[in-house]
Amino acid sequence: MAIHTQLRPPAPLTRALGIAALALALPLAACETAPQPSEPSSSAPSESSDTASPTDDAGATLDPTGKWTSPETGDPFLEFTDDGNVTGSDGCNRIETTWTAGKDKVTIDSFTTTQKACPGNQWLSKASSATIDGNVMKVMDGQGKVIGGLEKEDK
Repeated sequence: MAIHTQLRPPAPLTRALGIAALALALPLAACETAPQPSEPSSSAPSESSDTASPTDDAGATLDPTGKWTSPETGDPFLEFTDDGNVTGSDGCNRIETTWTAGKDKVTIDSFTTTQKACPGNQWLSKASSATIDGNVMKVMDGQGKVIGGLEKEDK
């Protein structure tokens, strides 16, 4: 009489494969979409007399120079300098590019950024343009959709 046995991997191998699968799946779970960032509560107007900002139109009135921040996880921010550079962080990944200002919006040139897997919504890495109303900057993606807001940091 023939004895048939079912071949099964040893228990330690099964556990090791399960742990490996879990280790690969957990970082992806951290990339889940979070609720859309809320807009800043501050809307107090600010005056600026600095006209040395790069513009694509001589009559431009927007001046984004300075640091714009958000209290969200990772403290996302953009810092615009008067020489046309912008640096910042989406709360996880570094941002570095250039900008130009028009009469009603700031154009943020396309950029590459690191792609670290971080918890939360790194909406600022999708920034393409922005509008300014007082101390509030509304940030938009490439389709013109408002994706978040930043507040002007006091110096």
